[in-house]
Amino acid sequence: MFCGPRPVRLSSVFALLFLLLAAACGGGTAGPENVFIADEADSGQTVTMGVGDALQIMLAENQTTGYLWRVVTNDEAVLESSEEPSYEVDSDAIGAGGVKTFMFRAAAPGTSVLRLVNARDQDTAVEPSRVFEITVQVVE
Repeated sequence: MFCGPRPVRLSSVFALLFLLLAAACGGGTAGPENVFIADEADSGQTVTMGVGDALQIMLAENQTTGYLWRVVTNDEAVLESSEEPSYEVDSDAIGAGGVKTFMFRAAAPGTSVLRLVNARDQDTAVEPSRVFEITVQVVE
């Protein structure tokens, strides 16, 4: 039985260095250069973004009432949804509201009017309780 130090292969050292460098550099996956954050106070505004930038929209919602935010108009060729909307409740209290967050990525140059409505699914023939609309101009 050999109890002394084992020789280290040079290829193992290079592999370890490569993994450490990749981890330090983020593995080559860069996030968006700019992230624009909007809430209900920004409704009616225009935002100019570069291709690859992100738009985060945070809207107050109370899912227990049945009134939910949903996207009704958007040019997906210009502004694409980058993930499913998330919902975070404000407290553990029964019936507590929270914040719904939508994430978008500027995909190509152009203009998109992004419109979200807060309504119950069964109320398609009536005015929504709230509307959020923002115009997004994407430039190169």
